[in-house]
Amino acid sequence: MVAVKPPPPVVAPEPVFHVLPAGATIVRLFDPGSFGAHALVFRTYGPISRFDHQRAPYPTRADDPDRGIVYGANSLSSCIVEIFGDSRVVEVGTWEVAALTTSRALNLLDLRGSGAMRAGTVAAISKESNRQFSQEWSRYFYDTAFVYGEVDGLVFHSAHNDEDAYALYERASDALDCAPADVRPLRHDSLRAAVREITISNGLFVQPY
Repeated sequence: MVAVKPPPPVVAPEPVFHVLPAGATIVRLFDPGSFGAHALVFRTYGPISRFDHQRAPYPTRADDPDRGIVYGANSLSSCIVEIFGDSRVVEVGTWEVAALTTSRALNLLDLRGSGAMRAGTVAAISKESNRQFSQEWSRYFYDTAFVYGEVDGLVFHSAHNDEDAYALYERASDALDCAPADVRPLRHDSLRAAVREITISNGLFVQPY
């Protein structure tokens, strides 16, 4: 297995960027009972997830009010598989789905394919179960503006099914809109067929609801 090493890179990066245009849709799956989550709320407590850039030393966690993170994707399937892929059981519970719209272009560091190596790391950064180094790299990407610019976030391949996923830094908070009509419970009748198709396609099971 390819080893994910901590930053800094041993060779000068030549990063690749992906521009998500204004008017693009980002799908977000969130649980309102977790860390005060809402469609447009950036979580400042961490680091917890793969590319969290909060500054508490691993493995501790703390609130870092200057650094917030939101995870999303360009499809509901990517969101569902990222959240429920480890257990392979989709529990709709109190989860909600939001369709966020970008009000300006977002500049994202591209970690897909050879993009990860161009950024100074390896593609396995998006799949390694130990998240210590992926979090360190995210902080490095965020802090090293003379190399990566003040990027709005990252685009990477989902660890479970290789679909595109996004990690957005709080720098993107001014660029996201979401109307109340664009948020609905995952258990909503209008989503049943989509959830069923996603679970079948990805070998998951939906807990009855």
